[in-house]
Amino acid sequence: MEACLDIGSHIIADLKLRDPEDYKDIMVVLCEAGYLPQDKLDSFKRMAQFHNVIVHDYTRIDPEILYGILQKNLTDLHLFAGAIRDAFLAHP
Repeated sequence: MEACLDIGSHIIADLKLRDPEDYKDIMVVLCEAGYLPQDKLDSFKRMAQFHNVIVHDYTRIDPEILYGILQKNLTDLHLFAGAIRDAFLAHP
């Protein structure tokens, strides 16, 4: 997730898109610009929120919940990577 947010931030800065207000907004800006599919925006925003929990409130994380999230939502990370790759292959 950290890599997704870093990549998103670099794309936004390099393309001079609007400044995101927070990590969730990075995903919104990328969707607005057409780099991520709009229908997956809620999933991407939840990923960014979960990043904040892991980084700032990690002592409260239940390991079983974390494992479940990783098992069920790993496809969202693959979707992010594929969408960004495809967008830049189509428009270098």
